Parts: sequence; C-alpha cells; structure tokens
Amino acid sequence: MKYVAIGILLVIACTAGCLGTAADPPSADEIAARFISAEEQATDFSATVAITAGSENVTVRLFQKDSENYRLEFLKPADLAGTVVVSNGTRKWRYDPATQTALTVAGPYIMAAFSGPPYPGWAEEVRGYAEMVVESLAEQNASYRGSETIGGRTAYILEVTDDAKLFEAPTRYREAVYRYRAWIDGETWLFLGLEMYGKDGNLILSAEYTDPSANTALPDNLFAFDPPAGVEVRPMPTAAITPLFLSSIDGARRCGAEMPSYLPEGYAFADGVHLPGGYTVLRFTDGSNDLEVDERLHDPYREEAVLAGTPEPVLLADGREAEYVSADGKDQLRWLDAGYSYRITGGMLGKDELVRVAESVGV
Repeated sequence: MKYVAIGILLVIACTAGCLGTAADPPSADEIAARFISAEEQATDFSATVAITAGSENVTVRLFQKDSENYRLEFLKPADLAGTVVVSNGTRKWRYDPATQTALTVAGPYIMAAFSGPPYPGWAEEVRGYAEMVVESLAEQNASYRGSETIGGRTAYILEVTDDAKLFEAPTRYREAVYRYRAWIDGETWLFLGLEMYGKDGNLILSAEYTDPSANTALPDNLFAFDPPAGVEVRPMPTAAITPLFLSSIDGARRCGAEMPSYLPEGYAFADGVHLPGGYTVLRFTDGSNDLEVDERLHDPYREEAVLAGTPEPVLLADGREAEYVSADGKDQLRWLDAGYSYRITGGMLGKDELVRVAESVGV
C-alpha cells in the first residue's frame, strides 16, 4: 500500500498547522494530503466493507498488506457467507465451506484467474479502492463537501468530478465513473465511505467502511491457506495468456530460458514459447525427430501432460532425482527443481542421451 505522494499537497498539510474545527473546516487540499500520507505510511489495512453495486450487495472483512497479500472473508449475502479468498502473491485460494471446495491458482496465472456468477469476482477489487482514489487525487482537484458523523467519528467529504471519464468502476460491467465522493476519517485519515457515479449522475457503486485500521502488524500466516481435510481442491479457471514466441537461440537466451549445452548429434534449435514465470518450451529437431525441453512452474493441484508408463528412478550427476519413462515410441526424463517441473521428451533417443541433455540444462 505504498503510493507516490503529491508533493504540493503534503507541503500544504504540513504547513497548515492544526486543522480547523467545525466552524473552520479544513480545505480539500489538506484533507487529500492527509489521506494520501496515511495511505503511504500504511503497512497494512483492515476493515469491514459493505459494497452495493446495482442490485448486488456484498459485505466482506478485508485484510491487506499490499496488492498481492490480502484476505477477504465474505459475510454477506447468505449464500457466500464463510467464503474466504486468500493470496500471498505466489498462490491464490478461494475456499467455499458450503460446498467443501477450494479453487487455487499460482504464479503468473493469478492475474488471469476469473470467476462467473453467482460468485462476485468484482467484489475482490475492494482491496484497490484506496489506491484508485489516491491516483485520482494526484491528477484531479477535489472539492470539500462538508462533514458527517459516521459511527461516532467525524468524516470529511471530498468530491472529484470531470467531464471526462475518471476511471472505470470496479464492478462486473466496468462502468465509466465521472464523479465520486470519498468520506475520510478526520482522525485516522482512512476511508469511511466511497460513492462512484456515472455520466448521468447515476450511482454505480457505494462502499461503507466499518472499523478501519492500519499498521496493526497483520501476521503473514493470515495470507496463507491450507485446505481442511476432505476438501476438494481444483484449479481455478484462467483466461488464455499469450506467451512469447521464440524463433532463435538468442531470443530464448534473452528471455532467460535455460538452454541445454548438450544436444544429440544432428539436433538444432527449431522454436519455442515462453511465459515469464510460467513456462518455457524449447523444441529442437534433427529434421526427422523432435527433442522437447519443457520447464514449467510446478503446481501440485494441476495435472501435467506426462508420458504414461512405469517410471524408472534416475539419479543425475548433480544429485537431482529424476524419472525415466519409455512408451509409445517416445522417451521422457522428468524431475522437480526449485519449484519448477522439467520434462525432456524425445523420439527413442534412449535414457543415456536424455540424461546427458538433462545434466547440461542451465550449465
């Protein structure tokens, strides 16, 4: 939750002295500066947030350290109560206690994960509301619209409006926002409420924050999840991600692909594909047969396409434990290393040749 401060606003806030009383309210610039400063200094944040978007109403308990480390506990509606969404930046989970299922996704696929109704995937974006407003205040002048008492606390109201679209609402249909109001706590300078409006003045989304807190040293284990016994674990659906096409060895090396330094006689690089952090597939050929080297982020919850057959254990020269399989006219050597799975597959090259290739990967 680190943002770039608006220098001029912070100067105003720091030189303005004590903020005004009800008879002498603070200016919009002072409130905006205090809000931005509070967001910059927040190492974590938690609150209960009630969100209304059209006919949809969702209430969540939000815990967040940054954009990648967060936890959402759904409280309403009733059919979602108990659902938990957890991310630690390297793996994301969505657990539904009613159906005893847990969906999970890892690595670069987290950003491509999606969900369909009735699960309101759009509600997960509540973790980005503050950042959205901070970025808007960096570019737009806010107006002061008075104050209200919310939960016994004084909330200052800022409004930003423009003839052009400010941003897209974090809703199912991504409506354009032309005006929004933010309710800022006059003591902690954290969110107490937010409303987003369309071009015709229609209310698109509203959010009410209860008990917002920052800098409470949320523990790291809050952002980890272990499926309870008996829970069915399934891969979370993801949209297709277009990898980089590799047409040359130089291109593959620039992408950081681990090229084998040894190839069977007559084999040369043909092509490959690379998804940063996800996988690299390199294809070599001798004109008649192919040799494929596959490096892939290992996900124990997702099946990998491996050659069927009874594996034979193999110990590589550097101590890596591998498995060799020969079936259906193909040979395959596979192993795990540093969170990635490796497969080398060729057309009846034999175990010794595949072992030589494997021992040369990354050398």
